[in-house]
Amino acid sequence: MRKKLFFVLCAMLAALILCVPSMAANLPKAWSITPFAGGYSFDDDENLDTSWLYGLRFGYNVTKEWSLEGVVTYSEADGDDRIGGPHGSYKNDADMIGYRLEGLYNFLPDTDVVLFVAAGVGGRNLDYDKGSTENDVILDYGAGFKWFFVEDWALRGDIRHLFVVDEADNNFEYTLGLSYFFGGEKEKPVLPEPPPEPKPAPAPVVAPEPDTDGDGVIDKLDQCPDTPAGVKVDEVGCPLDSDKDGVYDYLDKCPDTPIELKVDKDGCPMKVTINLNVLFDFDKANVKPKYHNEIKRVADYMNAYPWEKATLEGHTCSLGTDAYNQKLSQRRVDNIKAYLVDKFGISADRLTAVGYGESKPIATNDTEEGRQLNRRVQAVMETYIRK
Repeated sequence: MRKKLFFVLCAMLAALILCVPSMAANLPKAWSITPFAGGYSFDDDENLDTSWLYGLRFGYNVTKEWSLEGVVTYSEADGDDRIGGPHGSYKNDADMIGYRLEGLYNFLPDTDVVLFVAAGVGGRNLDYDKGSTENDVILDYGAGFKWFFVEDWALRGDIRHLFVVDEADNNFEYTLGLSYFFGGEKEKPVLPEPPPEPKPAPAPVVAPEPDTDGDGVIDKLDQCPDTPAGVKVDEVGCPLDSDKDGVYDYLDKCPDTPIELKVDKDGCPMKVTINLNVLFDFDKANVKPKYHNEIKRVADYMNAYPWEKATLEGHTCSLGTDAYNQKLSQRRVDNIKAYLVDKFGISADRLTAVGYGESKPIATNDTEEGRQLNRRVQAVMETYIRK
């Protein structure tokens, strides 16, 4: 029976390819549902007769060549005659439910008859009349065809070799079904190109207006008549100034300067920098009068640029414990902050005071001169000048 059905399917396929005009195609991203029926042949070792098979396929075309399908099947198989045992002579019939996931590759997907090969994995459940059940893993491969006899509908034939992994049995399945397709991406029809429009009559030749600097703006409209060659210009013939800083783009070395900042001749932001460096005596945190002018310079800077904030850093030499030096450095930097607030009116929320103890020396602690340089409060402030 297996061979007869196989040859019938092949003959039907050959007739379809030769006789049927093109109606549709296997579309990408289309979904499908296929009820089917056919035959299922069991391995001789399973003692079950060839039986009718019914099922349903659910498919999705990932592309027009590649598809994924889920398959559910049902069959009622007659068992071979058995003799002996507690039941005497009997037939151990079985109900079978199968389930698989298959991948398909479709040949000639743009034609009305699409051939394909398939492979997949799944399982089956055999429920015998005499009470036993069996669950097996299935591997399968095979081939088939889809005949699109009208748009969205196809007659489908399949044949599969099913390998029962648990029992090493070889089974076969051959089915015919009816597929319905929905969704999918249809190719847009290629429209014929419109005939060329007749060429207009040539315009009368008019002498061009002079453009001495060759920037594309005629002289009588050019407000910058000496623009260098190759420089991009605006509608009045002047070089572009994209960041509006007063320096043309072709001369601007900082072309993205914010509009609120002053720039130099190269178009780059102008900035001002000021340093603070106050030294302290050993184990002291009081500010010496000789540093008044040094601190006043910082106060003048912060009054001139009221949007800027400053971080003051306090340090010590290495004499003493780490914990003591940490507190000493914090007292030193707090005193400088208080000096700026109390004597020069700088807002406290613009100043951050951080003590680092002896952890950041700038000179050796092996000499008195080096230790003196390490007993310090420092700050570096830098800002761009606004207009």
